[in-house]
Amino acid sequence: MDMRIFSKCNFTLVGLREIFSRVSTLHVKSANRFTLIPQGRKKCIFIIDGASEGFEEYYASIKCHFYDIVSVFIIINNSNHEPVCIDEKTVLIPKSTPISYFYNVLNVKEIHESGAAQPVRLSKSEHAVFRYWSEGYSPDVIAERVGINKKSVLNSKARLLNKYGVHDKNSLLLIATILFKRKIIKLSESSENAP
Repeated sequence: MDMRIFSKCNFTLVGLREIFSRVSTLHVKSANRFTLIPQGRKKCIFIIDGASEGFEEYYASIKCHFYDIVSVFIIINNSNHEPVCIDEKTVLIPKSTPISYFYNVLNVKEIHESGAAQPVRLSKSEHAVFRYWSEGYSPDVIAERVGINKKSVLNSKARLLNKYGVHDKNSLLLIATILFKRKIIKLSESSENAP
């Protein structure tokens, strides 16, 4: 199986390459947006550093062009939370996760059969609130567009944090970037309208 690691941080790149090069069944290589093509058409694992500039474009390009041969996308971030399954093939994992978890992720078939890779399910209104919030709309505007009251919008943010098991807005914004496939603006609580 091929493994591609995309990170602009040399410490992350060298560390992950060193860890996974010990697995004899893996062919580990560094990647950048110009080295998208895995060797042959065999299954591939992509580890993407969510803190690296350009990760959104890299992830979108890989997902668009090579989705069928990807076993799993592992996106790592700097926050402290439990690993989160974002969609059928994408997992968000903090850098503080024990190495043993990364080795477990390599057994993709077992993870899918056990049901451990179940994405977080959102209601239609939670999905709409999440999307509008990530685009920078104020709670008042979101409430008007979704057809719920402002208090429900504010409660939705707390439910999103809880459902995804993350503790900070940066991780939630990273999830939004992955889910909605576009660059997310840096939010301030006082934003009134969308950009």
